[in-house]
Amino acid sequence: MNFSFSGNLFKGIGIASIGALILSPDVLFMRWSEMDVWSMLTWRGLEMGVILILFSSCFKVFRNNFKYIISRVGFGIIFCQIISSIFFTYGIAETSASLILFTLATSPIFAAIFSIFILGEKTTKSTWITACLALIGIGISVANGENVLNAPQGSVLIGTICGIGAAASLGLSLVLLRYQPNIPAMTVTGISAMGNGFIGLLIVSPSLLFQGDIISISLSGLIILPISFACLTFATRYTQASNISLLMLLETALGPFWVWLGTNETPNLFMISGGVIVILSLAWYILVDQIKKITK
Repeated sequence: MNFSFSGNLFKGIGIASIGALILSPDVLFMRWSEMDVWSMLTWRGLEMGVILILFSSCFKVFRNNFKYIISRVGFGIIFCQIISSIFFTYGIAETSASLILFTLATSPIFAAIFSIFILGEKTTKSTWITACLALIGIGISVANGENVLNAPQGSVLIGTICGIGAAASLGLSLVLLRYQPNIPAMTVTGISAMGNGFIGLLIVSPSLLFQGDIISISLSGLIILPISFACLTFATRYTQASNISLLMLLETALGPFWVWLGTNETPNLFMISGGVIVILSLAWYILVDQIKKITK
């Protein structure tokens, strides 16, 4: 990270750290809800969407920039975020939380690759090295991914595809936000969340919508997600996106711990080893990127 003694820098890092820490137990509350995929998508999407849209409407800058959402780039961001959320929610319901969080953490790598085609940025050697290391880490996690205590008994392969799909679509949405920085990130995220909610509402069986722990899923949709995303969005005003990406690894590291603590879902040694490789390779990549920017 850029460790210059700037008040704004430390403010941004502090805000982003709070957002990442608040977000880290999100998967645990999804587990506690014991809901099916589409019920979770409905509750989380509608609740998070309403809170973010209402909150962002209180700020003039978001209201003034709303017009930029009505564009191909804006619709592209909404589509990517909806797809990412569907993949993430389905993956969490299908297989272990550790596997999904480890694969989702690779979104900065996908963002770097998409930047080649959309922003015309050059890909450095460190990007490809990190991508290869992350894939090795994911491969190790998947190798024995079925032997996880108290995890959903779904397909590890489908879960992995969901995790990678969520990471890729999230990475693309971040690149599109960089491509059109006037688009209000909080507002467009709220609209995407509402879209997820309506999709889930169209698919879910009415008899299943109220089955499960509504309080747990609502704590996620009304508190955890809106506050964490608001913090992470505001943090971009004070520090670079790469710093925020590094701090987001807190969720990847702490998320499985909270799930283990709350449900006794225990990842095996293969999954832990693969996850460590993913986290360390991404941390190395982001730090190298920051060092290059400082030395230029």
